[in-house]
Amino acid sequence: MEVPRPPLTVDAVRDLRSALSRFGPDHAAGRAAALERGRGRPAADVAALVEWHDLLLFVVAHPASLAELGTARAELAAVGRAACEIAARGSPRDRRALEETGVAGSTVRANYGYAIGRWLVERHAESVRLDGVDEASVTLAETLAPGLPALQAEIAAGGSPAGQEVATAFGGARGGAAWLVRAFDRLPATEAIREQLWERVQPAFVVTPGAGPLARTFLRGVEAAPFVVDRLVRDFDVRRAIDEPLPVAPRASLRDRRRLVDAGRGTLAVLGRETDALSTTSARDTRYHPLGRGLAIALHAPAPDRRGPLDTHVGFVLYRNAVPIAYGGGWPFAGGCRIGVNVFPAFRGGESAYVFAQVLRAYRASFGVERFLVEPYQYGLGNREGLESGAFWFYWRLGFRPVAPRVLALAHAEAARVEADRRYRAPIAVLRRFTASDIALELRPGAPAPPDPSALAEAASTWLAAHARGDPSRAERAAVAAAERALGRRWPTDARRRAAWVAWAPLIARMHGLDAWPDRARAAFAAVLDAKADDEFVFQRRLERHPRLRAALGAIARGADADPV
Repeated sequence: MEVPRPPLTVDAVRDLRSALSRFGPDHAAGRAAALERGRGRPAADVAALVEWHDLLLFVVAHPASLAELGTARAELAAVGRAACEIAARGSPRDRRALEETGVAGSTVRANYGYAIGRWLVERHAESVRLDGVDEASVTLAETLAPGLPALQAEIAAGGSPAGQEVATAFGGARGGAAWLVRAFDRLPATEAIREQLWERVQPAFVVTPGAGPLARTFLRGVEAAPFVVDRLVRDFDVRRAIDEPLPVAPRASLRDRRRLVDAGRGTLAVLGRETDALSTTSARDTRYHPLGRGLAIALHAPAPDRRGPLDTHVGFVLYRNAVPIAYGGGWPFAGGCRIGVNVFPAFRGGESAYVFAQVLRAYRASFGVERFLVEPYQYGLGNREGLESGAFWFYWRLGFRPVAPRVLALAHAEAARVEADRRYRAPIAVLRRFTASDIALELRPGAPAPPDPSALAEAASTWLAAHARGDPSRAERAAVAAAERALGRRWPTDARRRAAWVAWAPLIARMHGLDAWPDRARAAFAAVLDAKADDEFVFQRRLERHPRLRAALGAIARGADADPV
């Protein structure tokens, strides 16, 4: 008679993770035994179920064989069914423990922005419901009154009904989330104003992905031939990895790019997160690059009206064997790029350094980045986890160094102590001192720093203030007139392109000697501005290929408004 196996505990799953994190022929038997020990066993509690679920996701992303991949996929589906059973018939305590995990059957409550709220009701209407609104400053009914049918607007103008009840009263039994989004769509206002009004009432949604593709259990990017992991890459030449060109591959189809937009939004939504780039992007503004070893990255630029006039947040989701393993974003501009990455907990350790290097590689190849900058939050400023994990040393080993000289000197001293005594660990107080500086990875040591977008914005503001005489419109008109003369071109009539040109006008007005540039160089400058309104990726490439313009921007950022060389 077969003896029943004991339920999986969190500690038991962590023991299995230790075995399943080893690769190579010497560990094949141990991996197979670990999967078999976990397969089909009930979980002792929800915490153990989620831990096992995430370990199986790790194995799907890092299988050591196709057979192992098949086993992990089948077991992951079984875990998803078990989680859905808990959601349907489990105890209140177990259902609460399943919340906010993103696992099949779980629920998440979050205050999503207008763009993600609209996407949820368009793509996952059956999985989302309105959970409440915040009416601290203005009632929802009053906010929506200008877009409601006349007689409903008459009622709403008095602020009644209140709160979430307005969706039921005016939207009927099938009101709620979908009705609310459509009511905001009807408001006679710009997209930006709708978003501001949405933020004021802060609608809260409950998302229940069930066993569908919105759950982390089943959410995938673009499927490709599975990659079998033979080893973990830990020792590698960082600079060589970052400098390696991206593979030449056919551009992802429109269908695949739409799938990636949905996958990226879903990846964050079921964890109660969102980024502006992913919230407002489209298939047109998405690029997809296979990176080798089962890795692939989707880069997402925001919608044209959500892009900054200079640098723009280009978000990313990183996949391994189509499983989302990390997300983040960069702000590339003229050779510089602030960068941030968040590797999901299930995939930390192992190849984290190699994975991050592949992200840097994608941004360097896509945007001509020569200098990456990481801000202090990533390694501890207001981020206790970053301090306790020693995140600073993760970046240090990749070649990042503090920008502030005194912090750099301190870091070198601490690194020497670690080298002399491998048991030494820098105290939290010392790691906190590191957060007084940004850290940078210089890919062209000794080259001038790329122009800082914030310094350029200050320079433009200074020019406008000097020419305003109490009238901001006057200053803007003066900037446009000066820029037209310098570029030798009339401003475009297309509204979106004109907005991009007008935003740059005070910088153009400060570029001494621009009118003496060769006509070809000025035409290329005009093409840069046109691209800003049309395609962020093309804008970045054109700016990268215009050294004269980059030199002029650098002079302005440094406060040296001399003729560019």
